Amino acid sequence: MGLQMSSGVTPETGLINTLYNKAQDYASKLLNSDELDFAQYLDKNYESIDKNKDNTLSKNEIAAATVRDQRNEELKKLLEKNDVDQLTNNIDKNQDGKITKDETNPDSNVPDILKSALREIQTTKDFGLAAQNFTMNMCKNYYANDTLTSLASNAVSCLV
Repeated sequence: MGLQMSSGVTPETGLINTLYNKAQDYASKLLNSDELDFAQYLDKNYESIDKNKDNTLSKNEIAAATVRDQRNEELKKLLEKNDVDQLTNNIDKNQDGKITKDETNPDSNVPDILKSALREIQTTKDFGLAAQNFTMNMCKNYYANDTLTSLASNAVSCLV
């Protein structure tokens, strides 16, 4: 049974819906567009980058792909102002040195973040803390930097 995004039947689901909508409103301001653009490049080219077909992208595979795709103008512009290792590290959410398909698509993690927030609300009954944790998890999921994450968390604290 999945979390339904509908009009809130209970206070908990109503709060989750409100938080989700607020997070979507702020998303464009919180996103690190370079990291998101690079994650989208990896996602779009995942199969061709994964040379050993182990369903993960190593730093070596990513580096080789960026060299191979030098004619890609968007990638070229992105790499002119960013270090490929830093971009890769920021996309590698679990810091295991490899990029999975889910790590290249932040939207794939949103249902788990929402379920976690709902469990926290049901367990702790602390809506404020759950809202802040939800905000920090969404920011991390969408590659927001520490300053923007802090600002978003403070903004949500004021809303709740």
